[in-house]
Amino acid sequence: MAPINPIDHNQGLSESEARYRALVTATSDVVYRMNPDWSVMRQLEGGDFLTDTGKPIADWMAKYIHPVDQERVKAAIAGAIRTKSMFQLEHRVLTADGELGWTSSKAVPILDDKGEIIEWFGAANNISDRKQMEEALQQAKEEAEQQKRLYEAVASNTPDLVYIFGLDYSFTYANPALLNMWGKTREEAIGKRLLENGYEPWHAEMHEREIDHIVNTKETVRGEVAFPHATLGRRVYDYILVPVINEQGEVESIAGTTRDISEIKANEQRKNDFISMVSHELKTPLTSVISYVQITQKRAAENNDQVSADMLTRAGKQLNKMTNMINGFLNVSRLESGHIQIDHKPFNLALLVQEIKEEAMATIYSHKVLFWPMDEIWVNADREKIGQVFNNLLSNAVKYSSTGSQINIACIAMGNDVQVSVTDEGMGINPPDLPRLFERYYRVKEAEISHIAGFGIGLYLCAEIIKRHGGTIWAESEPGKGSTFYFKLPVMEKA
Repeated sequence: MAPINPIDHNQGLSESEARYRALVTATSDVVYRMNPDWSVMRQLEGGDFLTDTGKPIADWMAKYIHPVDQERVKAAIAGAIRTKSMFQLEHRVLTADGELGWTSSKAVPILDDKGEIIEWFGAANNISDRKQMEEALQQAKEEAEQQKRLYEAVASNTPDLVYIFGLDYSFTYANPALLNMWGKTREEAIGKRLLENGYEPWHAEMHEREIDHIVNTKETVRGEVAFPHATLGRRVYDYILVPVINEQGEVESIAGTTRDISEIKANEQRKNDFISMVSHELKTPLTSVISYVQITQKRAAENNDQVSADMLTRAGKQLNKMTNMINGFLNVSRLESGHIQIDHKPFNLALLVQEIKEEAMATIYSHKVLFWPMDEIWVNADREKIGQVFNNLLSNAVKYSSTGSQINIACIAMGNDVQVSVTDEGMGINPPDLPRLFERYYRVKEAEISHIAGFGIGLYLCAEIIKRHGGTIWAESEPGKGSTFYFKLPVMEKA
């Protein structure tokens, strides 16, 4: 803005200057006048924002300008005086209520006919709200940048593979570990789809189906897959894909992390091989011991040595427990090695239950075992392994319920399935334990069962056997009132 040169300052302002001052006054929160070197503030009308001067003051800097910005204001004033140009600055002020505020201040020099400054006419507006918003925005931006740097540092230095898919199945982000696995640069990989980044067709199609599922359901997907590493060869990976939801509640992208579990898998295989080997080695002498006990038991009975016969009977029971335990470990080893075989053949489930009932009547004297009547129901399944599931659930019901209590076993046809239930009147199971009952080696940590032997593999085997038959298994329980274990199997028409 050009300096204003009045015609006769002593006789009053010109009409144009008067109109200018009126306009500035009407459109500004603050209007002020300063002497030529700004040492005295001749007048300030602060409205509701700043305190009016009332009379000329020399300490206006301390009264109105925040200490943080006083040097900036002095420097801007010096520059404006030197060049006889407009003073213009955004700075902090001390408001009428004693709070911190922000103002956008402008002042023009009033010159005499010789071009010398005789006064400064200024106006200022309250920009506190805008500045607060800008500061909040800047703080949010800095925090976001800090979070971005943090996430980038984590993603860049983790050995896990971190990536993001767009809805068109293309990669919008891949961390260094993933780029290293591909043997590609960011420029070569980002924006490309799975096939273009070296995924086999079946693998790419699998992830594309998973992405579609996540978009439609907003559910998390987890899986395990083998994939060729650029330098390490074929590796086994555990991955999880999660939806990224926008403000409208829609999936805008899919974030994923993948972990190399090749060594874990190899260690599990070595462990299973070891268990399998030890179990096989134990079975041979155990079988011989069982035979010796049976022969000796028979001779004791022939010699009317009842004490020895009873002791040998107890020994036989313990040997049977040991045999079942070893068989359990063998089955886990075969299951996890993929060597367990499910021999599907049609059979009448009612006949299997009858056999289990007869065996229970002959061996279980501590509890009342009630088998509810059932109709002929045919299933296409592995008869021996379904029998193992029955016996395991019945054995657990006996183990975890008090002597003399009742155990109920029922088989009911329900549409295309048969539902089997084993109900006891035992100690029950706490809700937090229910979802984990069928995990490998999981045992409830209650003090009441600390004396009960077991390794937590029985229910795991039951769950795996039922799952491999296309069925489901679950438990319902109330602490102190007993438990019911259920499993369902698909039924078939009678062969």
